[in-house]
Amino acid sequence: MEGLSHITFIVKNIERTTKLFKEVFAAEEIYSGGEDVFSVSREKFFWFRGCGSQLWKESLYRQKRIIM
Repeated sequence: MEGLSHITFIVKNIERTTKLFKEVFAAEEIYSGGEDVFSVSREKFFWFRGCGSQLWKESLYRQKRIIM
């Protein structure tokens, strides 16, 4: 395996899961669809330090999809 692009979790409580990811894994929330549903549920993207591609994160910044 060369790397990992993304993993999708469908959860009952997105706010509780957000808190878990931030507090336990020091994840950075980099995108939120807010109340909009684009697929099967509300969505948020997280950046877990040391995982994934910096190029992907930078492309989201360029698209202005990152939460500041």
